[in-house]
Amino acid sequence: MTARPNFAPIDQMTIEEFLAFTDTRPDEERWELIEGVPVLNASPTDYHQIVVLNIATILMSHKQKTGVTWTPSLGVGTQVPLSLNSLPQPDLFVLERSPTGRPVTGDGLVIFEVLSRSNTKADQAWRRRVYASVPNCQHYVTVSLKAAEMTAFDRSAGWAGRTARALTAALDLPALGVTLALADVYRYTPVGQG
Repeated sequence: MTARPNFAPIDQMTIEEFLAFTDTRPDEERWELIEGVPVLNASPTDYHQIVVLNIATILMSHKQKTGVTWTPSLGVGTQVPLSLNSLPQPDLFVLERSPTGRPVTGDGLVIFEVLSRSNTKADQAWRRRVYASVPNCQHYVTVSLKAAEMTAFDRSAGWAGRTARALTAALDLPALGVTLALADVYRYTPVGQG
């Protein structure tokens, strides 16, 4: 269940129709297709974007130092087999395979969402469920902007969550061989000053 309207399948927009629609929209707009309904997302805050960049920097630095084959990327439309008329766009994800240059992927070794006010409990539960259907997804990670708190939902644990709280904590992501220190994730934000 999402917080979005539920339309009968006949009234839902397909991914192909959605991509044709977004091709007509300005580049700065961030659209997602949720259960066949196109949704325009609010612009993120600067703190949100700083946290996304901090995580991307940590991951890219690890890639450069170790030569791993995965690649971190800002989110693009992600195909979720559990909801064929949905194309959610995570904030950040890790490609297991080589980038394709397309606006859509079915690849998401690790998927990150930095939570904002628009992420209701119903929306969070829906995303957790549909991202778990991405075949190669091993961790779905949520990052709070209210407090130093990150939760990883792991395929190996049946999607049970484990949470790291406090700037002195860290969150291990075995699929990447990376541990994210919360102090680094929240650097340059009010949460990181605590």
